Amino acid sequence: MIILKTKNNKKNLGKKIFNVLLFIGIAFLTFWLIFKNNDIHEIMNNVHNANKIYLLLAILVMFLYIFCEGVNIYRILHNLKDKVSLVQTFKYSLVGFFFSSITPSSTGGQPMQLYFMNKDKVSISHSALALLIQLLSFQFMTLVLALIGFAFNYDILLHNIGNIKYLMFLGITINIVIQGFLIIMIFSKKLALKLINWICNLLTKLHIKSASNIKQKALNSLEEYHDCAIYLKGNKLMIIKIFLTTLIQLSLYHSIPFFVYKAFNLNEYSIFTFILLQAVLYISVASLPLPGAMGASEGSFMIIFKLLFPASLLGSAMILSRGISFYLFVFLSAILIFGFIIFDKVKKKGKTKGEKYANN
Repeated sequence: MIILKTKNNKKNLGKKIFNVLLFIGIAFLTFWLIFKNNDIHEIMNNVHNANKIYLLLAILVMFLYIFCEGVNIYRILHNLKDKVSLVQTFKYSLVGFFFSSITPSSTGGQPMQLYFMNKDKVSISHSALALLIQLLSFQFMTLVLALIGFAFNYDILLHNIGNIKYLMFLGITINIVIQGFLIIMIFSKKLALKLINWICNLLTKLHIKSASNIKQKALNSLEEYHDCAIYLKGNKLMIIKIFLTTLIQLSLYHSIPFFVYKAFNLNEYSIFTFILLQAVLYISVASLPLPGAMGASEGSFMIIFKLLFPASLLGSAMILSRGISFYLFVFLSAILIFGFIIFDKVKKKGKTKGEKYANN
């Protein structure tokens, strides 16, 4: 048993090291390609001359984006009678952001959130339910904003972004499929069972060895989705609040390029234009199996936002926008998570000492 645990620990450590190295490698390659095709001195000069007040507002907006997810998690757990604070749920949101950012297809976020919630003595069933509702809300609002963005900018997007439009269609299609799957799993147990059996039979015919494991995991998850359906039906008003908070959350995130735009003293386009175009960009790259959609996000920004930024400022705008909405907050969230871990350890030691004194 101890040997098995040691092997698992080594395997997990190896996976973490691989994810970190992959993140650093893709980040290095991305910035090398950016600076290779742009004048680094001109970019640095543009960044230096940008209005710092708007950049600080963009950083604040990014903090609020992460905080909004914490508010939603707090609402659900508080409703389930779990004794958690907004500070704790903000920590879970930071954990989700950081580990989603450094793992391919954002696969590391929710498992690590569950781990941190469990450490705070939040039951697995409540944690899973909170994260499932947050995921449902996030996916739904991501799709809604992207479809509105596509509808409002149909002609521009179709004729001015080249092959990125195929990535956009792929992203929207994948998101519709995911949203449809989530809705079926939550609201129709019979249809969900048929869908699971059909998918697993197809995987078996394709000689996928893990088909039986996938089926078992899906069947186990089905009960969680059923619990989610019961909860959603019994808490309609709170669910509306969660969806509205998620709409605000995504609007804040998608507005960051606008604050960068304003930092360069540009005024031609409104914040709504930026939010809707960024929503399309986000859904286009979100499903790609890259940590934080690195490389694809930067490349797509250069193509989509060339419609709004002057060519001389485009590279600088992309670096500031992605720097604030991704790279800076990967760094800040890592520091804050580390701070939370240290604080929790000190707090537990203090409680242990207090209990010893009380017993004596």
